[in-house]
Amino acid sequence: MNKYLKLILGLTIAMVLLAYFWFGRQSSRLCKGHCANSLVVGVAAGYAPFVSVNPQGEYEGFDIDVANALAREMDKKLVLQDLGSMSALFTALNQGKIDIIMWGMSITPARLQKVAMVHYAGEPTQSYPLLFWEKIPTHVKSLADLAGQTVCVEPSSAQEVILDQYDQINKLPVEKIDDALLNLQYNKAVAALVESAIARKFKAKYPQIQILDLPLAQENQEQGIGIVIRPKDKLLIRQVQDAVQTLKDSQIIAQFSKKWGII
Repeated sequence: MNKYLKLILGLTIAMVLLAYFWFGRQSSRLCKGHCANSLVVGVAAGYAPFVSVNPQGEYEGFDIDVANALAREMDKKLVLQDLGSMSALFTALNQGKIDIIMWGMSITPARLQKVAMVHYAGEPTQSYPLLFWEKIPTHVKSLADLAGQTVCVEPSSAQEVILDQYDQINKLPVEKIDDALLNLQYNKAVAALVESAIARKFKAKYPQIQILDLPLAQENQEQGIGIVIRPKDKLLIRQVQDAVQTLKDSQIIAQFSKKWGII
């Protein structure tokens, strides 16, 4: 009888230990991104001056600086998740794998119908830059003049929303904004529709880039850039709003804007 009792006791202890280690591992995995004291921020490198990786392999850029300051103000540990593209960022947000998106995201009426956005930088935008390589075709005065031509744009971007209004334009989605530049250089696309800060970065680096500003209809105009949050996360929205306001009042975000050329 003692033999059987020892066997049962041993099995019970083994099961308890297995359960302990299993739950411990699950908790550890969650804490990498979703502990109460962490702020999981979705980004995608290759989007300077907002997010990029320097030669030392470190993330840098306007959004990285703001994200660090935001986490400190909220008394949370910053956890960066590089998800590679805008579409992947929104998927991760919807699935609850990240808390917020910070990626130079424009605040537009279309986006505000789907997500909450907390303004943290930038002024209202009434036009988008259309990039060309070396010269702007003389007949091009608007997007409508590019009928039958190929134009690069980032998937899920505010610029794509505009381009989708022109069925006659051949849209070439590029997950990395630098790919748009390559397509222009090698004549795979005639133009690229991008965000203003990106246009300035390209122009400063490549004098061959020519820019045509396209006026936006009122319903397509932007209200700066914002931090993207799920609408149901009411407490997080309030916390982010309060922290951002503090960073604005203390001129910290303004300093980062000057540092990275975000106007």
